[in-house]
Amino acid sequence: MPNKDVVERAKYEPLRKPPEPVSEALETLPYGLYVIGSRSEAGELNGMIADWLMQVSFKPRLVGCSFENDATTLKYVRATGVFSVNVLPVDAIELATAFAQPHDATKIKGRSEEARAVTHDKLRDVAYSRGDQTGCPLLDEALAWLECKAEQFIPAGDHTLIIGSVLDGAVLREGEPLTQRILGWSYGG
Repeated sequence: MPNKDVVERAKYEPLRKPPEPVSEALETLPYGLYVIGSRSEAGELNGMIADWLMQVSFKPRLVGCSFENDATTLKYVRATGVFSVNVLPVDAIELATAFAQPHDATKIKGRSEEARAVTHDKLRDVAYSRGDQTGCPLLDEALAWLECKAEQFIPAGDHTLIIGSVLDGAVLREGEPLTQRILGWSYGG
């Protein structure tokens, strides 16, 4: 009979393949944690946690961010051509966890039919404003934010890399940014 604790944990922990050298090496790459804000053409807002983000050019100012091909945020950015980047502070662990939930609950394997029917409004209890340039969410709790216009969508295996021009941005407060390492999270390999 299986251990009850193991069965209970398995409901919440993603299935992982046994470690292999290349995956382990890729998982050593450090990443910050960001909330990418988006809006649908109908005005529905969404935010997702992201870590594969970086500045890719000075002139013009460009950032690159990688999205799972079935991400709601990617769908919204394709439709509207805009997104926001919110740099999370080191003390925003609860906020990061809330945005790690997929908008579409069917993406989480093992959920009941009832739980799979739920659409998550991750912004419901979060203080934010809408960007003047994009209409996307800018989180009050962020260290800094950027508003971006999608310039390129580059297929990259099971992800799509979006290159975005930076339209506006601001630092809201000083502090250390939140990283995967601080949380003990890993999205790589």
